[in-house]
Amino acid sequence: MVIFTTGILRKLAFKFPLALNSSSWCRAGSPLSHLSSDQLELLFVDDRVQKLLRSLTGHKVEKILRHRRVNRSERTHYALMTDNMYREYLSKMEERSSKFLRFVPFKEPRSNRWEVLTHDTEINAFDNSKFIFADISYDATNEDRTVVVREPDGTLRTALPDERDRMNRLYFVQPNRPVKEPALFSTTDEWLQNCLDRDEHEFVLDWACYFFEPDSPKFVELCKYIFDKTLEDNKLEVLYSTRHFGTLAFYLLINGKMEQLLRFFEQKNREDGIDHTRQLWEILACY
Repeated sequence: MVIFTTGILRKLAFKFPLALNSSSWCRAGSPLSHLSSDQLELLFVDDRVQKLLRSLTGHKVEKILRHRRVNRSERTHYALMTDNMYREYLSKMEERSSKFLRFVPFKEPRSNRWEVLTHDTEINAFDNSKFIFADISYDATNEDRTVVVREPDGTLRTALPDERDRMNRLYFVQPNRPVKEPALFSTTDEWLQNCLDRDEHEFVLDWACYFFEPDSPKFVELCKYIFDKTLEDNKLEVLYSTRHFGTLAFYLLINGKMEQLLRFFEQKNREDGIDHTRQLWEILACY
């Protein structure tokens, strides 16, 4: 594949519309499948919904600030404290840990359809490869960057989400964000299943949040697959008290899986979790 770049293409600025009016997060026949994609996004950011989801997520400081594998090791710190100093320190740690529970944006995937800009028959079969033109000017962002593809038959079209994201990763390199998508993110690959068998759901989702944009079709597909496997394997505890539990709970409710969520909080003896789940469902059902 041959790649050309030019700032002139910015004039063709093209933004992707939502793929369909119905939400990609809702299964066919689910209780809220009648809601549009816009309505679900607005529901997720509703103040009442956000408050209830934060309550359902839980706040286990020991889990949030647990030891994690990182490339750079940190020195262990020891300190002598009075009881008041210790309680003050715990309060600060609880406040600090709450920052790690901010939910991942709930977005509908970008359309997987392209728009034909022009068809130049005079350059048909000029080359066997596709030519990709990407705008890399400084004021262009990953969201509005113009990326177009010239097909071998002379068709000039807008890039698909996967092509656009690949160009962004190619020109704006970041650590642990290779151009080619890791096999771990393929729902048909054994690497993903091995991670889920080891209860590394949070690791996969965290890396996916870093690798993909929240409206990437592959990110939405991966999240749905992991959420379904989490429910199927009865492993809600793995994502409990993480930034992904709120999205998981929202996903289960809009797909009519409230009973499983109620059973989970019943096993944890969290009566407030049961009440808040029902309150959340009432808000969703009345929308």
